[in-house]
Amino acid sequence: MSGLKVGAFDTVVGAPLWRSFILSPLWPATVFAALLLAWEFYVRVSGVLPVILPAPSDVAAYMWEQRVQLLENAWPTLYQCLLGFALAVVVGVLIAVLLTQSTVIRRGFYPLVVGIALIPKVSVAPLFTLWFGTGAVSRVSLVFFVSFFPMVVSPASGLMSVDPSLLKMARAFGATQRQIFWTLRVPTALPYIVDGMKVAMSLAVIGIIVAEFVTSDQGLGYLIVFATGLLNTVMMLAAIVTLSIIGLVLYFAIEFLGKAIVYWER
Repeated sequence: MSGLKVGAFDTVVGAPLWRSFILSPLWPATVFAALLLAWEFYVRVSGVLPVILPAPSDVAAYMWEQRVQLLENAWPTLYQCLLGFALAVVVGVLIAVLLTQSTVIRRGFYPLVVGIALIPKVSVAPLFTLWFGTGAVSRVSLVFFVSFFPMVVSPASGLMSVDPSLLKMARAFGATQRQIFWTLRVPTALPYIVDGMKVAMSLAVIGIIVAEFVTSDQGLGYLIVFATGLLNTVMMLAAIVTLSIIGLVLYFAIEFLGKAIVYWER
């Protein structure tokens, strides 16, 4: 009888509490904190040189002390990344609409788009420097090029994913192509567009750092290269952490925007 009570208590109290903890943001935060503590413990116990692996506390202290420097270099990285990303979203969605609305354009240009998308994006960074120089235009162009293709492929897939039975029913009721586009194709494509924006944003952050590796004299990418030359691993990790924070904020901003727009898929 006592065993039954213990089991019932575990079922009623223990399991739901544990499950709610796993599903809450506290669980990944706990895992992240545990990894940081393990990293800190390893550095302190092993005596590894700071030039090889500094402790997280040292990186955090450096970020606070040099916050002005990090913010000054984060700004050009942020606005050039957002500019290239915004251009990729607008141009990519427009091209996706053209590809899906015209069979001639789709059959002629879609294979070309897929073929160019397979080019390793990092390899063209020197070419963009040759074409556009070493200024902001070169970096924004590389971000656009890197994040452009997800914004073509994902929206195009969404626009062509409408249920055929709905299309037949709409045509049977005399709906025009414009009505079908706005009432069926666009709502179906919105989740695909949001997913494409998430992928494109991740690639845009990579693109701006690669561009700054090659051409910039400011920005977080430049700071990483500068720290590498000085063998200053703390500065390098501080710049990487700052970049990661920017990437996470931008990703979750798109996630929040997507949930607000595609409200029926919550």
